[in-house]
Amino acid sequence: MRFFANIITALLAGCLSTAQADQTKPELDKLFDALRESDNLTEISEIQDKIWSHWYELPENALPLQSIFDQGVQALQTGRAQDAVTQFSQVIDSAPAFAEAWNRRATTFFMLGDFESSLLDIRQTLILEPRHFGALSGLSMIFETTEQYERAIQTEQQLLNLMPNNELIEQRILRLQGKALKSRI
Repeated sequence: MRFFANIITALLAGCLSTAQADQTKPELDKLFDALRESDNLTEISEIQDKIWSHWYELPENALPLQSIFDQGVQALQTGRAQDAVTQFSQVIDSAPAFAEAWNRRATTFFMLGDFESSLLDIRQTLILEPRHFGALSGLSMIFETTEQYERAIQTEQQLLNLMPNNELIEQRILRLQGKALKSRI
């Protein structure tokens, strides 16, 4: 459990990093500005989809890995988690600066119930792309699953910084606050 706590502490420190990644295409900055400004849930979802499409693309120097990454995504979607881990690990080994491979492997580890490995990959995702709302959502889910409600709330507040008008995040924070209160009683 101590190892788990150390990972969480390191992860939270990493979340506050201002590191830049190869995923910071000029289009992404504009999309994140639009995400911050939008107060329409449909529009927020559309902007997120556009951001995902950029994150999904491997850097130019790693394009030959796209098919391996795609196979990992397919394996993840069809419930072949071990195959997905293998595919994403191959991409990470060859293109360690590609944040989305780390994020997808983190998701796979989460599905396998391996929270420690998931946390390590989330940390790397956020080092490479501190605005990665998917990784932050996954982090919040791990904290909620492990009944660390205050940390889940802190993570949701980071999401709210990216999308200050997203009422779904506000509702999730309220639900987590209720769980935190119940856990103290």
